[in-house]
Amino acid sequence: MFINGYPESAQVSSLRLDFEALGFNGYKLDGINNNSRVDFTNRIDKLSTNLKLNFSYTNSPSLIANVSHLKVYFNDNLVTVLPINDKLSVVKNTVNHSLSLNAKYVQDFNQVRFELVGYYDLRCQDYFSRSIWTEINKSSNITLDQKQLAIDSRLEYLPEPFFDAKDYSKLNLPFIFATTPGTKAIEAAATLSSWFGAQADWRGANFPVVLNKAPQQHSIVFITNDSKPDFLKDYPDVEKPTIELISSPIHRYNKMLLILGRDEEDLKTAVTGLVFGHKIMTGRSASIEAINKLPLRKAYDAPRWLRGDRPVHFDELTDYPTQLQAQGLNNGPIKLNIRFAPDLFTWREKGIPITLQYRNTPESETLDSRLNMLINQEFINGFLLEKDDSSLTTTKTLLPLIANTDTTQSAEDFSLDGIKLANRNELNFDFRFAVLKKGECAIAPPGGEFGVIDGNSNIDVSGFDHYIALPDLNVFANSGFPFTKYADLQQTLVLIDEKPTPEVISVLLNLTGHFGAITGYPTHRMSVAHLNQNADLDDKDILVIAKASSVANELDENAQTNILLNGNQRAIKQAIYNGAYDENESEKVQVSIKSSGDMAVITGFQSPFDSERSIVSLSATSHNGFGLLNNALMNSQTLAQIKGSAAVINSQGIKSIKTDEQYFVGHIPVHTLIWFHLSDHPFVLALLSILTLLLISFIIWRLLQALTYKRLAEGDK
Repeated sequence: MFINGYPESAQVSSLRLDFEALGFNGYKLDGINNNSRVDFTNRIDKLSTNLKLNFSYTNSPSLIANVSHLKVYFNDNLVTVLPINDKLSVVKNTVNHSLSLNAKYVQDFNQVRFELVGYYDLRCQDYFSRSIWTEINKSSNITLDQKQLAIDSRLEYLPEPFFDAKDYSKLNLPFIFATTPGTKAIEAAATLSSWFGAQADWRGANFPVVLNKAPQQHSIVFITNDSKPDFLKDYPDVEKPTIELISSPIHRYNKMLLILGRDEEDLKTAVTGLVFGHKIMTGRSASIEAINKLPLRKAYDAPRWLRGDRPVHFDELTDYPTQLQAQGLNNGPIKLNIRFAPDLFTWREKGIPITLQYRNTPESETLDSRLNMLINQEFINGFLLEKDDSSLTTTKTLLPLIANTDTTQSAEDFSLDGIKLANRNELNFDFRFAVLKKGECAIAPPGGEFGVIDGNSNIDVSGFDHYIALPDLNVFANSGFPFTKYADLQQTLVLIDEKPTPEVISVLLNLTGHFGAITGYPTHRMSVAHLNQNADLDDKDILVIAKASSVANELDENAQTNILLNGNQRAIKQAIYNGAYDENESEKVQVSIKSSGDMAVITGFQSPFDSERSIVSLSATSHNGFGLLNNALMNSQTLAQIKGSAAVINSQGIKSIKTDEQYFVGHIPVHTLIWFHLSDHPFVLALLSILTLLLISFIIWRLLQALTYKRLAEGDK
């Protein structure tokens, strides 16, 4: 402990926060929408100083000087008042300002607010006039210096400072091992990365793997009694699975979360205790005495997925108390994020039922105010608001579906109109209050316009079966399916090299972090084994992450599309139809190429060990190739490009390959199964229908004949 402070000086970093990066969209102010705000946050381990607001704006030439002005607030403290159109005869195209913000007002969550007071006529003014406007430039930003703080080593801060919810940037958290970890240590790290990934959610997370080196930032260190990194080689042995929080011996302002155990099995126990028990951990250290048997997750019950066993109420989908309430004329829509199970079978369904309940302030008889419902910015339905009172209004609506009869359809074809089942979707409810203008002049309404979506509104997918055509790497990339079917990954086996490189382990940790963000649950039941290990491959969905040269050929030799990499030697084997002959016959064409350069491949195919199971293989030719793989899986734009049965990744982008041979997983009723798979063969379907009718007719005829014989026999008696 350093009584007079730490021996090294605290790190100071400069930060520029562009309005656009902060999600600011209130660039234009007018007479009604005369307020806009930009929010930014402050981490627990940072001290913000030298804050400057740099912005520029352009005014309407119609605004009158002296009475028109722009107010700037910082955390509801008035910073300055800026005049508009100092001289009425001169209109400035752009007015630039750089304002200092008082660091004493900095909080965890901060807000800069602009308020326009605009007049174009002192006698008769219509606040809805297009003459009242000021537009803030999109290049506006906030600059500040951040000084690192030496916070206490206390477990009750978790997940801070390793993840801070007030930090909107991508999480970057190194995982440190003394040497190449074994399978149990990798399982422990994967569980922890999925937990941090769930915390990071939409921000994304990166988990670089470091061997025997302390990075210059907050980090996680895995230590057993027999395997300690050099910078902690004298750290005391433990007798139980233990979690400790310490300052880094390399840089005291950085924290290290130590996962300690007698062996690697203890590391898994320690991590499990951490992710499920961190809320009751206090002090610097905590040992895991016992963990009661954790229940197995059921299929499709991920916390962030829409439940499939009952209707889900809207108040179960909210993140804060007033999320379902809108105030003001145009204060933006009410937003709800929803994620569906990607294998919902929506073929020839009419839609997904939504029971919508809402209320609003009373409306004038002469006004027509509306509530519009959208999904991912696509219009679904609209309703006129009630005029007489604010009683609860209930309506049932359906999200329209695409009626696609193509049996070779992918997950996108199974999607709702405007909804991507594999992705996170945004449901918007936009209250649009009408305004009545009386006479030549109109004043702004007194306010008090409220619209509320009742929390008892619900969306119901409980009547849908689960059935999907695979392989579809887009479903894997965006929803982790089929592995995330069980949120704890209880039926997932990961195969890696016998001595995996840090890059390979990092790909796995980033992937499990991505799974955690998708499901909101740690992947603590996932199993890891080596490729050359005699593992049980039956009844498992298998994820292979390894160097291209070591991926076992027997795993994918039956796949219709097969891409093999071995250093500079590449071979692609793809089944194609030979149109000159029978189109039902397919041939496998193999092309071998010797080429240098970095390359990665993601391949999906049916497991040869279980027809209901899938294998997804991720391989690369080099360390840089795994970097390409990481970048592709961690970027929302490139995730959308991963599709089909194989994706080839190089420095120029992603190229997908899709085969016609598919397999289906899931269960639907037998009659639906027959109808679905024969829908592309109308003559066969018609013949089958005729045969079915003939069979039914024959059965009825035989039944009537038997009844006739019975009556005749009774008559003879």
